[in-house]
Amino acid sequence: MNTNASMFNRFFAVFLDLLTFLGYAAGIAMAVLSSSEIDADLHLQIFTKDQLIKAGIVVVLAYFVLDVLLTRIFATTPGKLCMNCDVDFHAGNTMVHNIIRSFFKVVFLFSVIPGLISYLYGSANVDNQTIHDKIARTNVTDTTRTPRGLGIFVVFVGIVLLVFFIITYHSALGINPSLGLSDYKIFEF
Repeated sequence: MNTNASMFNRFFAVFLDLLTFLGYAAGIAMAVLSSSEIDADLHLQIFTKDQLIKAGIVVVLAYFVLDVLLTRIFATTPGKLCMNCDVDFHAGNTMVHNIIRSFFKVVFLFSVIPGLISYLYGSANVDNQTIHDKIARTNVTDTTRTPRGLGIFVVFVGIVLLVFFIITYHSALGINPSLGLSDYKIFEF
């Protein structure tokens, strides 16, 4: 019999999903940029605030679409799979229920205070149901029907893509890591 997943596992699963989806979005962006003339110029400039806001909106929409599709097809997401969790739909795993669940999940996730309230509500609830679970009549269980190794692999590839993207385009993102390594003689060339 399935039992409800802990809020720690659910929170960590959402964090892994966010990193994974960001990584795959970054991988797609790298593929598009490297196959165009934009890539050569991108290393010489920094993204504007408007461009970063537009990219953020695309990330939120991508998160929503991937969450709907993966939960509809597999009843889980890569992060939940890593944490050995599954979504159990009380009224059936229909597209409508997935869209409702994912919409409220994204609203709560990307608006910090309501998200915190939702997870605190889930922690205080006997069934560990967050607000988006209550609305969509779902539970997240601590067992999954899909092999856990697949989730670990998908998350690992997503995180590698994200790290590679940040390393490659750190100057365009406005990230200038100065570790001060040049101060040590071992790093002099």
